[in-house]
Amino acid sequence: MPKLSTEQHQFFAKIADLAFMNPFSVEREQADWQVLDISPEAMTFADRLALIEAKLENHFQELERQRSFNIGDYQGKNQDNMRLAWLFYIFHHYRQAFTEHIKAQQQAGDKTVELAFARTLISQFEQAGFTQPETAHYIALLFQVQRAFSFIDDAVSGDCPAIYELRMRLWNNIFTFNPAWYLNHLFARMEDFSLLLLGETGTGKSLVAKAVGCSGYIPFDLSTRRFVESFTASFRAINLSEYSTSLLESELFGHKKGAFTGAIDNHPGLFAKCSRHGSVFIDEIGDVDVPIQVKLLNVIQDRVYSPVGSHEKHRFEGRVISATNRPIAELLAQGLFRADLYYRLCSDVITLPSLQQRIHENPNELHSLIARLLNRVIPTPDEDLLNRIETKIRTTVPPDYHWPGNVRELEQCIRRICLTGSYQAKPLAAVVQDEFALYRTEDGYQSAQQLMQNYCRFLYAELGGFEAVARVAGVDRRTVKKYMDWDAD
Repeated sequence: MPKLSTEQHQFFAKIADLAFMNPFSVEREQADWQVLDISPEAMTFADRLALIEAKLENHFQELERQRSFNIGDYQGKNQDNMRLAWLFYIFHHYRQAFTEHIKAQQQAGDKTVELAFARTLISQFEQAGFTQPETAHYIALLFQVQRAFSFIDDAVSGDCPAIYELRMRLWNNIFTFNPAWYLNHLFARMEDFSLLLLGETGTGKSLVAKAVGCSGYIPFDLSTRRFVESFTASFRAINLSEYSTSLLESELFGHKKGAFTGAIDNHPGLFAKCSRHGSVFIDEIGDVDVPIQVKLLNVIQDRVYSPVGSHEKHRFEGRVISATNRPIAELLAQGLFRADLYYRLCSDVITLPSLQQRIHENPNELHSLIARLLNRVIPTPDEDLLNRIETKIRTTVPPDYHWPGNVRELEQCIRRICLTGSYQAKPLAAVVQDEFALYRTEDGYQSAQQLMQNYCRFLYAELGGFEAVARVAGVDRRTVKKYMDWDAD
């Protein structure tokens, strides 16, 4: 058996503590400095990681010179530490390869693609003394770690305390705050933990939901060298505000052929499309009617549902992520949202920070956001253009501006400056007032019927269906059709 020196014992124990620690946490940064055994200094996460990887490589090469690494050579706590240290070592050796696999899978879509380096990776696990079940499990975990880091880092950008906290919370939501609990007990049970996202419109709730939904544990099949499903297929989303109550029930639970007029075939709903390894994202859940809330409660509580027009029981095994920009406490107090449903949705509640809060915490946040958003229009934006846009925003937008549309509004602000050279920030009330100014006529004001007609036509252009318009406008379908067909002349 290899004999570790005191220095090696201490080093590998530190690496074991580091292995599945939240990479977005302050504790992780402190642990990095302890591993490097140098005083904290201004250094990026990537730079610290490069130093740790080099140091880890040297230590394992030294072990290999004594004897090929085999996990069976170690016992007790020492074996636990060496297992985690070796996994950390292997993960960072293949980190870029896992990133390339993410890109390949995104291009392939819902059809799984073979892990290009699977044969070599599996062989290394075998040589290190891991069983086949352990090998499959750890490959699944390593890929999950890389997905989670990549998707959170892409979805949540910024350099203010609220964003640091958000990234850390999202990581804990995927892996829990205790890595040992997750590794040993919870990795295959996360469907029991719901997530409710709160925050103003435009704060990025759908992006965050997708980052979490695409970062779940997906088993790896050694025989095919593929993950059992694509992470692109593991996330299913629906916006409840887009559907009328009658259509919404079908979109959520599906329907049987002949269940209602127009049901010419069986239709799988959101819950049927979600696999046991996946997540459903229910957006604008604060807008749903109470009868649908009851049905949602039954699905989340009992894990069974029936398609419209059927008494068959189907099982739902995925995870539920929901979101609303409405004040949930007020909805509960007014009886518009069922308390029992809320307590099924709130295993974890994360509130996304507003743009105003982010800029208040760190004024430089505006510069980094402009750079990121401008990059969507111009792949490599010129620094001079970026600075000019930032200067225009800072000189025309009041420092205490609320940014009611948040990051979404900032993105359009940038586009408008690119087009017109200016942006006039207005409170939401003023925007609404200007919109109603459009309904003035030369003789005075439009009638209520004219306003309703314009409103219905606007909603129809946005939503694309009479049922959806009727639901949002609070009238029945026939009334909508009447206003759509009505001509003032």
